Amino acid sequence: MSIHDFIYTFVSAFVALFPVTNPISSGFIINGFISDLNDDQRKIVIKKIIINCLVIGIGSLLIGRLILLIFNLAIPVVQLAGGILICKTGLEWLSDTSSSKDDTKEDAINKINLEEIEKKIFYPISFPISLGPGSISVILTLIASSTVKDNLLATSINYVLIALVIVALCVILYLFLTGGQRMMKKIGKSGNLVINKMVAFFTFCIGLQIMVTGISKIFHLNIL
Repeated sequence: MSIHDFIYTFVSAFVALFPVTNPISSGFIINGFISDLNDDQRKIVIKKIIINCLVIGIGSLLIGRLILLIFNLAIPVVQLAGGILICKTGLEWLSDTSSSKDDTKEDAINKINLEEIEKKIFYPISFPISLGPGSISVILTLIASSTVKDNLLATSINYVLIALVIVALCVILYLFLTGGQRMMKKIGKSGNLVINKMVAFFTFCIGLQIMVTGISKIFHLNIL
């Protein structure tokens, strides 16, 4: 394989993964999640989210197909289950009726929020919101298309290139998360509330679409 083939693999993987991962919209959703944390707490949470996303993405690349084979799972089933989880998360956000916070109680509330966020860093923030079943299914597809028969070196290089794409997407998510707080402060509490509800609705819609995609593939329907 030539250098052009490897460049094509990298570009193809990025183009395939970016729409389903969508680190910009994911970052917007997560910023709504962590808008009440102070700067130090945000840094801790963002670092853990990025590490989780890297572990999920690279782990899917390394052992994804093996897990599917061991448990005899089909990608559409993974999409259906992941879509249900995302829908559940969106509904929870929509039904959240938390009232405004008093400034005198800000420190105590920050601690409570941090404890709540800590419980949700892996699920649902890292998975399935940041890197979900759609992303994993694309990674598994890229693995199949990047495997070169009887050429372990070329296959390994292709896998490394896919891993670099996953890292690049995590970097984009990190940049958006670290810069999102300034935007949230300009919008204000009322603006944040409106945005959070809109994001919750769109999160539910994203989960519904992933779920419908899984159903359409399972039952061979042309729904979308």
